[in-house]
Amino acid sequence: MDAQQAAPAAVSPRAGSTRVRATLGRKGAETRARLLSATRELLKTVSPFQLTVVSIARAAHTASATLYVYFDDVEDLLYELCHEAGADFGAMLSAHPEWFADTASVPGSVEEFIDQFNAIWDRHSHVLLYRNLEADRGNRRFLEERTVSALPVMERLADAVRAVRPELGKVAAQADAVVLFSAVERLAGTRQNYAIHRRTLPLEALREAQIRVISSYLLPSVETVS
Repeated sequence: MDAQQAAPAAVSPRAGSTRVRATLGRKGAETRARLLSATRELLKTVSPFQLTVVSIARAAHTASATLYVYFDDVEDLLYELCHEAGADFGAMLSAHPEWFADTASVPGSVEEFIDQFNAIWDRHSHVLLYRNLEADRGNRRFLEERTVSALPVMERLADAVRAVRPELGKVAAQADAVVLFSAVERLAGTRQNYAIHRRTLPLEALREAQIRVISSYLLPSVETVS
């Protein structure tokens, strides 16, 4: 037997999951991936609240009972997709340690950050909106998933804030970072509404405003000499 085919695929449980997943073989990993892929495709045309075990299994060309081998229910499957989205945000940040590292690079860093953050949000928009709704409703594991996903970005922003505003304490800088990040995430989740309604601002104007406002906050203040 080919050693690569025989190698099992580890599926690590996370906080909030009600089932400890067994290590999957190649076939099991492929079936699980197919269920996830089918759900992503369905979410392009169907609300997360309209998804059923039957519809997902049919789209994945497998039996309904098979889904329960890998997930507790539809919510558990959506939770896994939310985790994948969070991993994409983490990978984005890890790939750019230079972002906000010095004031000279701030404008370019902010522009790249905004564009890449929005691109990831657009790619996972259906599950991220679902995640935020569940988190706001008090669903603890979705709230934790949202928090864990946001923390690395907010910590990076807090470090940048303290670098240019040393008079701020750690807590104040963290609070400022939460405000900055919340503005970015909120607009990422709603900006398509601006594109749909003609009377609202164009997306490019909003993007430029984000870059301008965040950049100005992360740059040293220039004192005017009278």
